[in-house]
Amino acid sequence: MRKQGASKHPLTIVSLFLLLAILSIFLADLGTGLMRQRREDAIYDSVLLSARAYHVSPAMVMAVIRVESDFKADAHSSVGAQGLMQILPDTFRYLKKEHLHEDLSDKDLWDPTVNVRYGTYYLSYLFERFGHWQAALAAYNAGEGRVAAWLADPTLSDGTVLFTIPFEETENYVARVLDAYHEYLKKYQLKE
Repeated sequence: MRKQGASKHPLTIVSLFLLLAILSIFLADLGTGLMRQRREDAIYDSVLLSARAYHVSPAMVMAVIRVESDFKADAHSSVGAQGLMQILPDTFRYLKKEHLHEDLSDKDLWDPTVNVRYGTYYLSYLFERFGHWQAALAAYNAGEGRVAAWLADPTLSDGTVLFTIPFEETENYVARVLDAYHEYLKKYQLKE
């Protein structure tokens, strides 16, 4: 005998709550994806200009921005990196004084176009210095000096290519950027 007031279909109510939970997660993910796409679209022209100027694939620049800031121009890290490409102010000062010879203020690092231009230049510089993307991306994340030391260590490298990256964070960073790079090559139908 059924108690009065008991639900006829308890599984239906639970199923409905589960369906609503799944739907809300799906809509949140969809919203996040749409927001990222809008942020990507807003910066893509600047990426193309900088990529052409410094001979870096736009897919690589987009991949670095995605991993560094998820296309959020106001992003900042606990160590002080700023903007879309998460450039440290000291790196910005070094690049503008020693390489690009521009009279910009530290505030200009927050300008998305400036940030992308300097980040793209820095990627180009690192690629030219190290000769391949694995080491260049590792240097973008962990610093040039560290990567130079790793390349000089015969337990980590043959002098050209790193066999292993001793920092897990940097190893994961390089893998994530390279995965995103291949996604953007397909998305924008670009060549390597």
